[in-house]
Amino acid sequence: MNEETKEEYLEALYKLSLSQERDKIKTGQIAKKMKISPPSVTEVLQKLEKESFIEYRPYYGVELTKKGREEGKRIVRIHRVLEVFLDEFFNIPEEEIHDKACELEHIFDMDMVDEICERLGAPSTCPHGKKIPECTSKSCPVEGKKL
Repeated sequence: MNEETKEEYLEALYKLSLSQERDKIKTGQIAKKMKISPPSVTEVLQKLEKESFIEYRPYYGVELTKKGREEGKRIVRIHRVLEVFLDEFFNIPEEEIHDKACELEHIFDMDMVDEICERLGAPSTCPHGKKIPECTSKSCPVEGKKL
């Protein structure tokens, strides 16, 4: 499994974990969100479990570990900060911003995203109105700043 695939799954799992009341995420939910077949999802889940990102029990569901939650949150943060950046500085139609951010989120590291965030004034939401997860960097450039 390549790094981009892993990040896409962890991002999807993190978002699904926020959007439901129960902890376990069903394979069918993941397949629907990722727009792929359930057997393909199962194969990736087994690999994510080996890397300690999730706990997976067939027919019962998936739960993110602390490591998986942190990684999913990091990816969502990168994606949403990049959406704000693209919206602010480029003439990209609103309906394309999400896809462009998806392409870029695998290239930017947290230091770059933190700097972009600081230059943008530490936005709290993306152009679609979704909350940007808070910075968890120990050297966050905007920590303590009131906006």
